[in-house]
Amino acid sequence: MISRRHILTSLGGLVATSALPIKAWAAATDMPGLAFVYEAVVTLEPTQEVGPTPLGTRRRVPITGGSFAGPRIRGVVLAGGADWQLQRADNWTVIEADYMMRADDGALIHVRNVGLTNSRVPGATSRYLRTTPSFEAPTGPHDWLNQAIFVGTIGPPPDDAPKPSVRIRVYRVT
Repeated sequence: MISRRHILTSLGGLVATSALPIKAWAAATDMPGLAFVYEAVVTLEPTQEVGPTPLGTRRRVPITGGSFAGPRIRGVVLAGGADWQLQRADNWTVIEADYMMRADDGALIHVRNVGLTNSRVPGATSRYLRTTPSFEAPTGPHDWLNQAIFVGTIGPPPDDAPKPSVRIRVYRVT
């Protein structure tokens, strides 16, 4: 019969050899990084209150246009999309934006940007607003949008931007 002490002693050697300093662990696990993709200023219509649902309070924010630019891509945000928001019972809000962009070369790119914010949480000391945009780009020069994971931030627009609008920054996870 194998004793508990024998098992723990055996595991102790394994644990001791696998304990790496943080820097070595990061290198060993290929810690992801971020590469800037673009910044967009997206214009909006006022929020439409849909009201309470079994899942929470639903809101819709129509997207009316905008522009985006980055090192490898630039163009316009097309009117007709929307940001569907669901304020949950814990006051955190799930964001689900669905819209189209047109790159300067004419390519139409479908964007679905899902995120989470605490902007309506009473007493929140800092604002959390992060998203995970995904793209459906046509085959060709923008294929790279189909072949990576992206994260984003949403914040207030630049001072000279039309109101209401938001600033979206998108990064590729490397």
